[in-house]
Amino acid sequence: MARRLDLPTADRLRGLAGGMLGLMSSSFTTSDGVRIAYQQVGAGDPPIVFIHGIYGSRQAFANQEEYFSPNHRCIAVDLRGHGESDKPDQVYSMAGYADDVAELMRHLELPPAVMVGHSMGGQVVISVAARHPELVCAVASLDSPSNMPGWQKRFHSPFDHLITFDGPYREGVHRFLAAAYLPTDDPSWVGGLEERLAGIPDHMIVRAWDAMKAYEPSDTLRRMTCPYLYVDSGQPDLHFDLLREHCPQVVVGKTVGAGHKALQDVPDQINAMLDRFIRHAEGIAAEMVRTGGVFRYNFPDR
Repeated sequence: MARRLDLPTADRLRGLAGGMLGLMSSSFTTSDGVRIAYQQVGAGDPPIVFIHGIYGSRQAFANQEEYFSPNHRCIAVDLRGHGESDKPDQVYSMAGYADDVAELMRHLELPPAVMVGHSMGGQVVISVAARHPELVCAVASLDSPSNMPGWQKRFHSPFDHLITFDGPYREGVHRFLAAAYLPTDDPSWVGGLEERLAGIPDHMIVRAWDAMKAYEPSDTLRRMTCPYLYVDSGQPDLHFDLLREHCPQVVVGKTVGAGHKALQDVPDQINAMLDRFIRHAEGIAAEMVRTGGVFRYNFPDR
């Protein structure tokens, strides 16, 4: 299992990625001419496709690639406009991100894969599952509260007037992202937030936010039929009953003592939940449907 190392977090993640045997970085060009960067490591089915969050990159999943690559082919993608992928100044959308990922999966000739998305990546992976169900066998969203119908309107909209081309968009994004941390989290994530955002082009700060602002998950959730794991890391006002109305097969997990960067702060917790879910996805989904979202022991009736 991935262990926490006594190194600064960014250095630790680069070290993990650089030290994995067989890690291959590459790119492919979409049908509309945009270069998408990705990396892959490991072997075994089902493959796992990792999708990062807004303003992030594929490097976020180093701990998960290290853990799962001995038994699974792992592919981590830089979404259009992020990381080392091309960043055209255009309108972005969850459907567009999802179609890029699906095109890459077909290019790689993957069998049905487990899709794992963090934050905004959680909207992308459910969009892949809804739009391209033949490519997906299970989905996991990690701290992706915008997957909850209505959440975005309550918590994103107060920032929308700031994050425009005419507004203080970098300040607005910083204020929004800095709120998603707990007192127990690695303080370097908040402390280094401004420096990390400095590497994001101005147009992508606004364009990526607009893609999230325009997204409403209800139809996507209703269309998604594969097993679904949602992992919460402390986001406020999550209506899981409403999520189950749209997606009755969902199973909910929760991290302990870690906020939005749980992938890095408590990788053992994340990896254990993902591992168990991947091994038993169909059975877990069936139990969620049968019981209405709870696990129950099967004591005999008296």
